[in-house]
Amino acid sequence: MNRTRLIAALALGWAGMLVAAAAQEAAAGAPAETATSLWTLLKQGGLLMWPLGFLSVATIALAVYGFITVRAGNMLMPDLVPRLQEHFDALDLDSASTLCDANPGLLTNVVGAGLSRVSDGLLDVPAMEKAMEEAAVEETGAGLKTISYLSIIAQIAPMVGLLGTVSGMIKAFQKIGKGAMGKPEVLASDIGEALVTTATGLLIGIPAMFLYFYLRSRYTSNVTRLGRVTGNLTHHLVARSRREAHAPAGPAAT
Repeated sequence: MNRTRLIAALALGWAGMLVAAAAQEAAAGAPAETATSLWTLLKQGGLLMWPLGFLSVATIALAVYGFITVRAGNMLMPDLVPRLQEHFDALDLDSASTLCDANPGLLTNVVGAGLSRVSDGLLDVPAMEKAMEEAAVEETGAGLKTISYLSIIAQIAPMVGLLGTVSGMIKAFQKIGKGAMGKPEVLASDIGEALVTTATGLLIGIPAMFLYFYLRSRYTSNVTRLGRVTGNLTHHLVARSRREAHAPAGPAAT
């Protein structure tokens, strides 16, 4: 699944939800001061609710993408393992390489990197294992990079909410300085901005941090299992090549 399309689709869905909430509020004729809809909370939070809204959309998009990515079927590709074993047992490395190229993924990218070290039919097992180790490190870093954005959001969202708190309190104290101490209705909007942005930042940051640790743990677990799968495939290839090398030669032609 294309990450850009996924994020764009979720962003459009979030925008549509806001428009629907605004339309519902307008149709009901509820005053902005008393309505409890999502649109009212967004307006009460001020301009900082827009970056917080973007962070919430990004959190959802990254979580969906992460759950799709860390699935064992997508990372370890168990359906392709028997076919790769068949090619290795037949010493048909060209077909195995073609299969890896046609089905890009974590497993096939790692195995394909090892097969790329085979030249002119010469099997160099240490070179293959080294190439697969290098590819595994590269693939793991690329996969965790996207998931790590959740950790960044978990740190940024509460800070943006805190900025809204400071902004709202500064406005409230400015009004107090102008004589609004005994008028709570005048300070309500500024205090509301401070509380709403703080709560929104925490509501985004806490789930984002939980999702980050959970998805990273699942990804790391699958990478560990990947080592066993690639090790078994290499064992099949080495065992078959040794049997081929020690096979008795056929009767000489007369």
